[in-house]
Amino acid sequence: MKSQFCLLFLAGIVVASATTSASGADKALEHPAEKLEQRPRTFFVTRSLGHERLLPYLEEARPEIVQFGNYGAMFHGYADDPKSTKTPMMLPVSGERAALAFQKELNERVHGLGLKIVGHFRLTKVMADWQEQTGFVDYYNTRWPDDLLGPKPHPRLIDLLQRDADGKPIQLSRYENAQLALCLSSPHARQMLKQMLKIAVDHGIDGVITTYNYRQSCACPHCQAAFRKWLAEKLTPEQLQSRLGIPQLDGHVFRSIPVQIPGYPDSATATELDWLAMEWGASHFKQMYDEVFLDYGRSLRKDLMVAQWNHLSHVSLNEERMFLPKQQWGQGEDYFWYSGGASFVGKNLSLKDGKAGDAWLSSLYARELSGGRPVVMGKYDGIRLAASMAEGYALNGLGMGRYMRFEDPTGYETLARYTNFMHAYRKLYDGSRPHSDVALVLPRQSVWNRHPESLDDFRELGQALVERQVLLDVLADESISPERLSDYPAIVLPDATTLTSRQLASVRDYAASGGRVFVRGQISTIDESGKSRTDSQIDGAIPVAGEFRVAADSIRSAIVKHGASEIQAPWTIRATAYTQPSRTVLHLVNYDRDETPNKQLKGPELERPVLAEKIAIRLRLPAETAVRAVTIHRPDQEKPLEVPFSQRDGRLVVNVPEVLVYAVISVEHTQTDGRD
Repeated sequence: MKSQFCLLFLAGIVVASATTSASGADKALEHPAEKLEQRPRTFFVTRSLGHERLLPYLEEARPEIVQFGNYGAMFHGYADDPKSTKTPMMLPVSGERAALAFQKELNERVHGLGLKIVGHFRLTKVMADWQEQTGFVDYYNTRWPDDLLGPKPHPRLIDLLQRDADGKPIQLSRYENAQLALCLSSPHARQMLKQMLKIAVDHGIDGVITTYNYRQSCACPHCQAAFRKWLAEKLTPEQLQSRLGIPQLDGHVFRSIPVQIPGYPDSATATELDWLAMEWGASHFKQMYDEVFLDYGRSLRKDLMVAQWNHLSHVSLNEERMFLPKQQWGQGEDYFWYSGGASFVGKNLSLKDGKAGDAWLSSLYARELSGGRPVVMGKYDGIRLAASMAEGYALNGLGMGRYMRFEDPTGYETLARYTNFMHAYRKLYDGSRPHSDVALVLPRQSVWNRHPESLDDFRELGQALVERQVLLDVLADESISPERLSDYPAIVLPDATTLTSRQLASVRDYAASGGRVFVRGQISTIDESGKSRTDSQIDGAIPVAGEFRVAADSIRSAIVKHGASEIQAPWTIRATAYTQPSRTVLHLVNYDRDETPNKQLKGPELERPVLAEKIAIRLRLPAETAVRAVTIHRPDQEKPLEVPFSQRDGRLVVNVPEVLVYAVISVEHTQTDGRD
């Protein structure tokens, strides 16, 4: 186990039922006591798979699920290259069969600890140069191992590749390597991926997380046929002529099918074709993906865990699922890995620049769209391990997704301590339902309707609200309904230009029944058909204007006056709350740290959290409850601390003496009508 196998690890990620539907995911968020009671919650990731301390660490921390290993097309075609032991794949040994054997042996050892394994499955990209016929091209044409993978799915590799309208493979490059991309529209590409998925299952994995879930504006015959079929179902012949200038769809060849995943059309220059193609591409990619991993994968193993590794940054337009309707968003998948990239670390991202390095809003975004299923937010941060673990746990996720440096003694201790904290206090997490004062509406429909600035308003106002410790939920505009709105004392609509008639009616009814509606920018000026709406007035709505921090202050002040929670803390504190039967749980995460340069320290030693003291809290409680006890739990404190409290006007009044990085405040209560 001394070879340096630099791959990612993941633990504790999952799991809603393998057959969870999108509507079921929504209900999991609304009633998680029914859906999420016993799901795994611990998490671990490393870049040193073969490190001699790996198995001892897994034995000590006992993460429930471990993710490692490489499978899929890029792996098979690149593993024999000596460079495969370096970035990006970083195999333990070069050689397709040698690496598979290594992974199988390690899978068996990890299974021996009682842990489950999820493997990385490289999806569309392969290392290859079409002009030079090297890499995967040579592998497919001359080195394809029938005895390992079975017969080739098609005699010609080009029928599996993403191509331009002239039929030429789309050549890419990354990590100083030429690359090509497989096309999921091709039945032959899907067949090959199924054969490779079977190899992964046969080598002992319990699930897969796919990477490189991309599409590069492919215009191959398979995509042409699928796009034409979709257009025929969506548009009338008259609309095809007026919107796209296509008099006859049958036999029409598109010079371009501009579907870039991830991507967003240039609003200033995009044509009608750009917007329609992105709408088609998102749903089509998901359908083809599901055929391989949900339908076929779960025919191999009915409980196969399936996830995607995608990219969000700080609530970016370039999220891979940006154009995917919520009813399809992650349908049937078990967990969601989002890379924040360098959005939370680096130049001008320090505390002195007003940046705490938190992915709080991004995590709330993913929590909403996933229906409350587990989310991993990957940060390129090898220092703030405690804060990242705390953030993940606080937001119903599983901690940090990259650079969890267990090889470093300080990192090892931090990761083990936080993992064991979850093991010890998971009763405070299982069966939880978000308990929020405000729903911030995510204007997805506006973004689809050529208003990307709506997402900017959502991001900036949302960030300002979380920095003021407002107990916030994100609510996708697609999910606006009387049932969802009834969960919140207040909602905020940031530049939600597009609402359906049903959604607008729900908001109006909510306001008429006493709900507080804060609006900023243009609200519901466009209907579901894309036409201007003459009457978009919401009686009783409260406009909030000006700079985002000023707007957030106004919202916070207004809701506190009407009974919302109030947390008096530095801007570096983030807060969220949940309810359980007989309990409300408040989570506080402190991102403050000493950023003074110190050349004597490295990696996790540099986290150096700064204590936050005397945090005054007035927490809105569920109706008709009487508080019995308030206890503070912290990973850095030896024993739970019971603290004095009072209860006034439907709120708990309590002071938290100090928070180093993470505090979980458990509020035990009974129903005043005698029900427990």
